[in-house]
Amino acid sequence: MRAFITRFPVLTFTVLTLGYQFLVVAFMSHRLQGGVHMDDDPLAHMVFRFRVFGPLGFAMLISFYLEGLGGLRTLFGSYFKWKAPVQFYALAFSWKFLYFYAGIIVITVLGLAPWPGWVIEDFFGGTNQAAINLMHNFAFIVGIAFVEETAWMKFSVTRLQGRYSALASCAMVGVSWGLWYLPMLLLGEGVPDGFPIPVFMASMFSLTILLGWVFNMTRSGTILMIAQIVSNCAFFIVPVFPANGGLDPIYINGFVAANCIGSALLVLIYGWRELGTRKRAVWGDDTLSEALPLLQPLPTTRGTLK
Repeated sequence: MRAFITRFPVLTFTVLTLGYQFLVVAFMSHRLQGGVHMDDDPLAHMVFRFRVFGPLGFAMLISFYLEGLGGLRTLFGSYFKWKAPVQFYALAFSWKFLYFYAGIIVITVLGLAPWPGWVIEDFFGGTNQAAINLMHNFAFIVGIAFVEETAWMKFSVTRLQGRYSALASCAMVGVSWGLWYLPMLLLGEGVPDGFPIPVFMASMFSLTILLGWVFNMTRSGTILMIAQIVSNCAFFIVPVFPANGGLDPIYINGFVAANCIGSALLVLIYGWRELGTRKRAVWGDDTLSEALPLLQPLPTTRGTLK
């Protein structure tokens, strides 16, 4: 078994993670029969909430099993690498809003749908329920971002990039990451309402390429985590989902189209192999660079030795 896990750590992680997710969703389906909502069943609500930590648990377990404490240091080490060009921090805080509004503006200019507003109606005014919902879920949003960036990006993408190109690695992880959410889409819990399944899968695929490019450029888990936190917070702010006042699904489709176009441009500009301006990030390469000091050239002199 150890030989198989050593050779296929990401496949092992994916099978365990998706299997665990389907078991949780099967339990939820059993508990929520007869039109019962998750909030009406405390046990179902608790199980569903804590299921998000499954990927992190499996990533930690496999890393420790294969490499001991060194594996855990590699898994979490990128969060201590916060020094990066300021434009990447600006991108992390703004990317989701840029894609949201790009899609909305194009849709409005083409006359496909009316302007829905800059923010959800009840965020800054009215009952402020949207802002209250964001604050109520913020700690959970941060936890989800930490789990997903650690498990799917650091553990999975960097390990695969040691054997495959950056694009192939991001594609495989993007599909697996999307499948993690698929049971929840079918159940109607844990994801924004009104997200068509094909559109959602395209969104996850493009998101993984974007985050893979950011990590290959910066090696910073901190920036990835900020980008993911902002991504999840934006759902509470920008009016794009049908659940927000019965909006047309065209708005979320416009966001995903912008996301796909942006990721395609990254691949065209930075290349499918490295997806960056230097060698793609590989599991353990940061540890290796720290463990092996650079060889310094011997001093040379001209003329006679003195």
